[in-house]
Amino acid sequence: MSVDISGMPPEQVEAIAKMAFGDNLGLKLGPVLLGPIFDSILWGVMLIQFQNWWSYCRPTERTVINYLTYYIMIASSAWTFMCIAYNMHNFVFRWGLTIATILVDFGTFTTFLEMPYPTAFPAVGFAMSSAVQAFYVERTFRLNNRNIPLVILLIGCILGELTSVLIIVIKCKGVSSELQAGDLLMEIRAWQCLTLGSDAIITVSLAWGLWRAKTGWSHTDALVKKLLLITLETQLAPTLVMLGFVIEMSIFPASTMGIFFDIMIPKAYTVGYLATLNTRGDQTKSNAYHLGSGRLQQATVQVDTDTYVESYQMKASKPGVNRDQIYEEESIEHLDYANNLSKRDLNQPNHNF
Repeated sequence: MSVDISGMPPEQVEAIAKMAFGDNLGLKLGPVLLGPIFDSILWGVMLIQFQNWWSYCRPTERTVINYLTYYIMIASSAWTFMCIAYNMHNFVFRWGLTIATILVDFGTFTTFLEMPYPTAFPAVGFAMSSAVQAFYVERTFRLNNRNIPLVILLIGCILGELTSVLIIVIKCKGVSSELQAGDLLMEIRAWQCLTLGSDAIITVSLAWGLWRAKTGWSHTDALVKKLLLITLETQLAPTLVMLGFVIEMSIFPASTMGIFFDIMIPKAYTVGYLATLNTRGDQTKSNAYHLGSGRLQQATVQVDTDTYVESYQMKASKPGVNRDQIYEEESIEHLDYANNLSKRDLNQPNHNF
């Protein structure tokens, strides 16, 4: 339902809030409480992933990836602290949770209608998720032979997400409570669909780029298959969370389940991103590609040689026909000057010359 409570007295607002949330506390307030709890659990998982990345992968990563990881780590930590503050605001500082209120009443419900934190969730979450999406866009650009149209499409989707988030933040200033969430249905739906479309295109393009890298060699194809599974595991998490958010928003826009999904989306991106980086480091350490140069054992090459000796006797050469009269009478062998360098009696009549 869409109700404007801006001009109502506090008692009437409390009655409306109690009517909206008090009929089923587990369904209405459970997602608001469980969202920050699950986010804190994933923050612990993220810390372990970051520690592994810092120890094994950071020295060999590109400088841009290192700075991107630092930014995502800081943004994810800030997101968790904001979610904890949101829980403290709802259930400690503003709810009036005491023994008396538990026994007599179930606290103050008006605080769950306030908009500051739900308004900040899309903007802060996009600042984190867009960085992870940019990382995957760069990967799919390289895997698909630097496909310019694909990159333009993905960048357009991310810019569309940014535009939708800005419109949501601006329009939320004119919304008095979460009971008017239906007034932002079109903007929220556009943001959800653009994000879901970006994730789906990135997942499919990464899988296609890896599939095209198959060469027919058993070791290479095994590595490609493993990378395909890793891509699906790391990319499906945020895609499925956003898909659940879209389905929930389509069925009941005013449900608090949307807050749960909104809180979970950034950590799904972060955990998948760090899992991708750590997996690349594990692949490098284990050297799954058997023809790689990082094997621990020493390579040995055995060469077998066979020596063949061929022996034969050459026959004496016979003179040819053109060599029969090689020593003619007037050859140098019959001349006197071959011995004394002169020839006498050349002017005598009986000389044979």
